[in-house]
Parts: sequence; C-alpha cells; structure tokens
Amino acid sequence: MFSLIVMGKMLKNRILAGTILLILFLCTIHTTVAGSNAISTEITSSYKLVPDEGIVKVSKEITFFNNDTGTKFWRGYYSNYNYYLPEGAMNIEAYDNENPMACTRSPDGYYVFYFNQKVWYEESYTFHIDYELEINRNTAVFSLSEYGDNIEVTLEVPSDFDTYIGREDYKIEEKMYSSIYKFEKGQKWDKSYVVNSVRVSPRQILTGTASLQERNVDIEVRYWEGEEQWAQDVMSTTVESLTLLEEKWGFAYPADYNITITQANITETGGYGGYNEGRNGIWLLYTSNHGILIHELAHYWTRACNFDQLWMDEGYADLYTYIVMSETEPEEAVSRRDRFFEKYESLKDEHDFPLSDWSTPQSIDHSTEERVDFGYKKAFALTFTLYDTMGIDTLQAMNQKFINYGDDIDNSDYLTIVNSVSSQDTSFIETYLYA
Repeated sequence: MFSLIVMGKMLKNRILAGTILLILFLCTIHTTVAGSNAISTEITSSYKLVPDEGIVKVSKEITFFNNDTGTKFWRGYYSNYNYYLPEGAMNIEAYDNENPMACTRSPDGYYVFYFNQKVWYEESYTFHIDYELEINRNTAVFSLSEYGDNIEVTLEVPSDFDTYIGREDYKIEEKMYSSIYKFEKGQKWDKSYVVNSVRVSPRQILTGTASLQERNVDIEVRYWEGEEQWAQDVMSTTVESLTLLEEKWGFAYPADYNITITQANITETGGYGGYNEGRNGIWLLYTSNHGILIHELAHYWTRACNFDQLWMDEGYADLYTYIVMSETEPEEAVSRRDRFFEKYESLKDEHDFPLSDWSTPQSIDHSTEERVDFGYKKAFALTFTLYDTMGIDTLQAMNQKFINYGDDIDNSDYLTIVNSVSSQDTSFIETYLYA
C-alpha cells in the first residue's frame, strides 16, 4: 500500500517540503520528518523592468535536490514543491525542459508546483517559474522575493531609471541601455527586499484649492506622466487634511504662501518618505502613504510653534497625523499607532537615547536608518502619551502659548508651558527627554 506523508514543517520564509510517497508493509504507519539538510534548492532569478509594457518580468530556474535519507532504497520520492510568490503576481507559468507543470494556490497563500517526474533519493529536478508584476510607466515599486538555499539574483532596469534597492551588497554592470544589478550565490536572503525605481521625466501639474478658515490656499501637485491617479489622491487628501489640521491644532493655517507638492524619487527626498521645504513646497516620495503626506502638511503648524527641539517638530507632526487619520481613516490610524509603538519597543535596547540629544542627518543610509527611525518613534511615544493623558483641549491651550512665545522653545521652556496649562503629573516627559 501507499500513503501520502508530508515531509517537514511549513515555514513561510523557507522552502516548503514537497509530498513524499512511502511504501508501508504490514499496515504499519510511519511518519518521517525531513532533516534540515534533507532537501535543498539552487535558484537563479532574474527581474527585468519593462516600463513600456507596465510590468516587471520575473523568471526563476529552480533545481530541487533530494538528499532525504528517509527516501533511500526506493522507499519514497518527492512530487511537488511549495513556494511563496509576491502579492500581485500574475500570468504565472511553471514548466520543466519538456512540459508545462501544474500549480495551485493554497489557502495559506503559497503555491504548490507539481513535478512532472518523481524525485528519488540523491536525484534532482530542474524547473522554471515565470510571472509578472504590474508597475506604472515611470514608477516601479516591487519586491525581490527569494526563498531558498543557494540563490543568484539579477535585476535589469533601463538606464534612464533611478533605482534604489533595500540592500546594497550587489555588483552593478552598466550596459548601453540598461543597468544590471547582480547578487551572487551564497548571499543570505532572509526576507524580501523592496526595489524603488523611477524614470525622472517632465512633471505635469494638477491644481486645486483648499477653503480654509482665514483664506483660500492654492495647491499644486507636480507629478510624472502616468501618475494621474497618484496626483488626484494627493490632492484630495491634502484638501481634507488641511481643514482637519486647522481644527485639531486650534489655529488657522499659519503660512502666508500656497502649497506645492512634488512627486519625488528617493534621492530627492534624501531617503525620507517626504520633505517639507516651506515656501519651496513638499517633496513627497512617490511610494509614500497618506500618513507621510499628512505628517509633512502638519509641519506648517509645527514651524509656527517656535519649536527649537527636533523631537517637538517631528513628534507633534506624527501626533497630529494620528489625530487627523483618526477622523479620515480610523483603522489605519490605530494600525499606524500600534506599529510605531511596536517599533519603538523593538529598537529601544540597541538604540535608546534621550530625546534632548536627538538629531537627524541630511540623508538616510543603511548605517543611520535605525537610529533615525527610533528617534521618530520615541518622539511620537512622548507626544501621544501627552495627548492620551491630557486630551486635545489641553494640547490646544499649549499650542496657543507656543505660537505666542517670543523666543525659540527649548526643553525647559516646553516643560514650563505644559505645567502652566495642566496640573497633572508631567514627570514622564522628563524621562523621555533626559533618560
């Protein structure tokens, strides 16, 4: 008789073992578990950005090795391979050198690829998986999703695209019309890595107006061709958020100029999600979400508050992002808040420092991003705790004192103002600032 036995445990971040057929005698049932070195894979992956077709073409050659001693002496074989493909993968095809292969998607999200032959002990099987990812004509955001034991990856993008990859251990080859990024075999792939790639082209302009408390503010959104949907979304979010920011801060839009928002690449934002340059407008990374846009809009108010300390400027911008999104996208506001607190706790042991000592570089790289990120999250933790403890009315009373303060507000001035409008215990503030 034959029985289907699943070899190994299903793990999202590694290859999932295929199915083994085991010959059983005398009706005795045995469960065999594959060891960590029982099966292995070699994978060669190529990603090619094809902007005129609006896709990334992905091709993988996978060689599956069966070294599972539980299948020795013709006691069994592997017949399928389980693998995660990124969300949005389309036009999926699987085949070996001769025939197409069947595949199904499991309820747990991974794909099961069925071999066209039995893979017995010390045998191997090579097959291919092709799929496509959708992108925009001038902007591409996708992941290098790799799970295996020995992986080689190449990424080819047109030479007129500015590309940023979430890891830097690659070699680059420049050709006449393209750039090829190469990750050699032996490098570790323990997660997916995001690729941001953009073709800088003349920007188009969308105009609108926000009718605010004291005047109408003209808004100009500058965007690349093919990004009209992005521009419309930015415009509607900006108009709605400006009205709410006035209401929640307790004073009108403070700047004496209109607002320009420019769709930007990661070089133009210095690695940040966005950057507010005052009269020169907001530079917004083309992948940025509503939270980052609202954060940059909130800086028009933080800069009117005479804040001298970075934590005040950034902490209040993130706090009022949360407050605004609690009205417009309440579920996302809670999710964002929780992510911030989780990141704050996860980075605390390695990167903690007093907020009074916090500063940020002009641009972020891999060596500075965690410290910068921790500073933002700690500043938010402080301002949110203040809001949660004292409420919006007390914050608005403080805001009025901030905007009417004659000099720049340092940490000592800040504590004096807080204590002047609230009789509650504020010792937790000093813990964030000096501990």
